[in-house]
Amino acid sequence: MLSNALAAQDYITLSGIITDLQTRQPLPHVSVAAGAVGTVTNDHGRFTLKVKPEAKVVTFSLIGYQSRNVHIERDGQRIDIALQPLSVTLNEVVVRNLSAENLVYEAIRKFHANYSKQPSSYKGFYREVIQKRRQYLSISEAVVEMYKTSYDNDITFDAVSILRGRRMMNMKSSDTLAVKVLGGPTLPIFADVVKNREFLFYPDDLQCFAYAYVGDEQLDDRPHYVVRMSPVKAQPYALFFANLYIDKQSLAISRADLHLDMRNRARATSTMLLHRPTGLRFTPLELTFSIFYRTEGGTTHLNYIRNEMRFKCDWHRRLFASAFTVVSEFVVTDNLPEAKTIRGRDTFKRNDNLYDNVDLFSEPDFWGPDNIIEPTESLNRAIDRLRRSVERTIGN
Repeated sequence: MLSNALAAQDYITLSGIITDLQTRQPLPHVSVAAGAVGTVTNDHGRFTLKVKPEAKVVTFSLIGYQSRNVHIERDGQRIDIALQPLSVTLNEVVVRNLSAENLVYEAIRKFHANYSKQPSSYKGFYREVIQKRRQYLSISEAVVEMYKTSYDNDITFDAVSILRGRRMMNMKSSDTLAVKVLGGPTLPIFADVVKNREFLFYPDDLQCFAYAYVGDEQLDDRPHYVVRMSPVKAQPYALFFANLYIDKQSLAISRADLHLDMRNRARATSTMLLHRPTGLRFTPLELTFSIFYRTEGGTTHLNYIRNEMRFKCDWHRRLFASAFTVVSEFVVTDNLPEAKTIRGRDTFKRNDNLYDNVDLFSEPDFWGPDNIIEPTESLNRAIDRLRRSVERTIGN
């Protein structure tokens, strides 16, 4: 009877909290996957995953921890588990006679072997949140479809379209600053450092870094080298500091953590601020990216990106500028079985604003069977406050 009931449903829902076995602290950004369907835990370790009734196992994985598999038993199943921290043991070490710099060059040389040689289509979830100090100004979310050509090609023909989304803004905010999120839903195109070589691995830039081996880590129960890239020669534009997690067996890059070099404020500003309106005072503080890849069947593909941007700005030349934080996240929630190009009129352009392309928040079960990144409690409270503010404004 249970099997028949599940077969009648389009999906079943799993949820829970993932913690560290030793500290009992929640673990953010844990990969949660049932085959090709997945999501990540939020900043408080919480997740919700919607899977087909025939799914059997859900896998939890994170850099530095032993992966865990849990059998799927029923709709509404609660999965609260702890992951075991791991250290690399001697018998897992793959000895290579390569310097840190040569490891990176060898990983780049193997992009063709490690990443998709065929066009691919994915479904994903994107969220961007804008805050002024601790006050939420804007929250926008969308389910997107993404088309990527082979990793042998550049990103010219890669595209993203918005399937559906929702938005909310602080209607009483006195700020006239319209914050343009860097990349918006095109984040998984331009921040895919393996495919978009100009972002980190531009040939003319590689000689501008110092390379250092900083240790070993585990991801998906596989040992990884960790190599740090630090800018030591100036370019006309700002470069990134980067930590690369390189699989010891395949030399695929499984993760890249980047933060923009802020030593030259003018160059950092030109990277973060694409257009400076007259009268705007802008001070860059931080720009970071964490880019995660996932390997399935011997092929590695993009899985999750988190981008955080902090800056100060104002229009009025006040003594103290306002501090803003912009956080955007993208996660691949499904690998689509057939690669389909996206029509030009449906393509979300990098200069488009997500806020203008989606509707106001409405019904609570807005996402239906689509997977999302579970919002934190503070974000949920902010959504409720902004919704009430909009309703009062419209009512007046």
